[in-house]
Amino acid sequence: MSKSSFFQIYSTPENVVTNNTLQLFSRINSYSTAQASKLLTEITGEPIEIGVEINQQKHERESVPDGAIIQRSFKILIESKVDSSIDPDQLEKHTAGFGNEKTKILLLLTKEKIDNQQEKAISKKVTAVDAGVIFKNVSYEEICTAIEGIFKDYEFEMRALVQDYIEYCNDEGLSDQSKHLMRVVPCGKSINLNRKYAMYYQPSDRGYTRHSFIGIYTEKRVQFLFLIDSVFDIKLSDNKIKKTFICGRETDDYDQKIKSMIKEAKSLLGSEVGKQHKFFCGKKIFDTDYVKESFGGMQNARYVNLKKTLGAFSDVEDIAHQLRGKQW
Repeated sequence: MSKSSFFQIYSTPENVVTNNTLQLFSRINSYSTAQASKLLTEITGEPIEIGVEINQQKHERESVPDGAIIQRSFKILIESKVDSSIDPDQLEKHTAGFGNEKTKILLLLTKEKIDNQQEKAISKKVTAVDAGVIFKNVSYEEICTAIEGIFKDYEFEMRALVQDYIEYCNDEGLSDQSKHLMRVVPCGKSINLNRKYAMYYQPSDRGYTRHSFIGIYTEKRVQFLFLIDSVFDIKLSDNKIKKTFICGRETDDYDQKIKSMIKEAKSLLGSEVGKQHKFFCGKKIFDTDYVKESFGGMQNARYVNLKKTLGAFSDVEDIAHQLRGKQW
C-alpha cells in the first residue's frame, strides 16, 4: 500500500511549498509552542518566543505587581521561491506588512542559498524602508536539517510529520539531501543474506525518500552499511527476472545475486520476495557499530543525515569508520 502524505504535492509550485511549510510550522506549534520557538529561532537566527509568559511578584521598573501575563511581539513574513527569480522590489514592498512589532523578520525561502552580495543588497533595500526589519534567506534544506532532531523517538506522530516534510522536499527537488542520507532499516532474520549479498529488499509499494546509503540494523545497532549502486523493482517467474530499473546504475551485474537471494530467502527464511519487491544493491558492505542508546528497539526505518552527524566524510568506508562507537 502506498504511503499517504501529510502534505499536498500537486498544484502551483510556490503556493504549495508555502502552504506545506506553514502547515509544518502550524502542526509543530499545535504540538508544542516550545518546540516551535526553538525551530523558528534556529531558522531565523533570532530569539523567537511563542506563547505567553506568566509571572508572579516580578519586579518592574518602579513597582512589584502581583502578577504579569506577557505576550512578546514578533512577526515573520515569508516569500517562497521554487524556480522563479528573486524580485528585490517585491521583497521591499513586503516591508509594508510590518507594524510596531518588537521583532520583524522577512524570510526568503529558496532551494539554494543566494550569494552574500545579493543578500546584503536586498537587506540594504529592505532596511532603507524600515530599519527594524531583519532580512533572512533560508534554504529548504536548512529547514529540513533544523527539524530533524527536535523530536524524540517516542514522539511517533511528530517524527512522521518531520520525515514526511523531508521526503516532500527531497522528492519535489526543493532539497537534495540524498547524497548524505543513510536509511537505517531494521533487519532480523534476513541479516545474514543482507550481509552476504550487500543488498536490502522491501515490498515495491513501500514508500521511501531518496538516499545514498543503507544501514542494516539489528540488536540495537547498525552493524554494517553499504553505498547504493543500483535499485530495481524485481519479479521472478520461472527463474527469469522481470526487472524495472529505478535509479543508480542500470546494469545486469546484480541479476544472478538477486536470483540467489530470492531463492535463499524462500528456502532459509520462508520469505516470498520474488514477487514485486524492490532491491537496493551495493558492491560491498562495511562493518560498523552505530549504537541506538535510547530505550527500546527500532520498528521502522530511520534516516540519518550523515553530513549533520559526521560533518565531513570521504567515502563509505570512512562513514563506517566514523560511526563506529557513536550513539544515537
